[in-house]
This record gives sequence, structure tokens and C-alpha cells, in this order.
Amino acid sequence: MACGALAEELDAVLSGRGWELQERYDSAPVSAHPVRVRKTACYIVLAVLLNDQNEVLMMQEAKHECYGTWYLPAGRMEPNETILEAMKREVKEETGLECEPLTLLAVEERGPIWIRFVFLARPTGASPLLLLPAQWD
Repeated sequence: MACGALAEELDAVLSGRGWELQERYDSAPVSAHPVRVRKTACYIVLAVLLNDQNEVLMMQEAKHECYGTWYLPAGRMEPNETILEAMKREVKEETGLECEPLTLLAVEERGPIWIRFVFLARPTGASPLLLLPAQWD
């Protein structure tokens, strides 16, 4: 994809217009049989939070095994929780921010193991959490 086309798609998403949907294949091979989602599939939500200056909120991991790694607010859905409830809860737990979802950007799946819902959202009020080392974990 040309740089200009990518910039146009990004502008469309950030302005709320979205873009034309198309089939996309990653590295997963085409299966001769339908993929069945098991009761044990993990449903994940992820939020791309943009502030008024269109800056993306990134977080630094505090867990020992991946300390210092930058990531977006994300986590697993809980039983009986809607996708939007899960996204708002994860953002609140990880950043301290309330947020307003703007659009669903993508749905990713890796076979019957996990399905991830990626949202574009804006924070509403307050400032992000800043945890001291004693509060990590």
C-alpha cells in the first residue's frame, strides 16, 4: 500500500469515516472445515485511546516478566460482560480513565484460541493513573 493511501485510510479512521472493508488473510492457512469457537475461547478487548491532540495513550508494563514493555490497554472479557463493558472496564483498571468508544477498528482471531476486539476510543475526564513502584502488580 502506498504511503499516500495509508495516510488517507488513517485520516478516514481518525475522522470517524472508517474505510472500505475487505477480506484479509494473515498467516493462518485456509481451513477445509469451519472454525468452531469453543467455550474456552479467550475473548480479548483492546483500546486505542486518542486524546484531543490525537496522541495515542501507551502504557508501560510493571510485571517483572515484561517490565518496561509499552502496550495499549487490553485484557480479557469476564463472564456475562458485553464487549463494550469489557473495553471500558479494562481501560479504567489499567489507566484510571473513563472512555467513550468511537468505533470498532478490527476483530482478530487466532483459530479457536482467542478473539480480540480492537476499539478506537477517547478518554472522558481525569488524567491517567501514575502508579508508584510499591503499587505495581
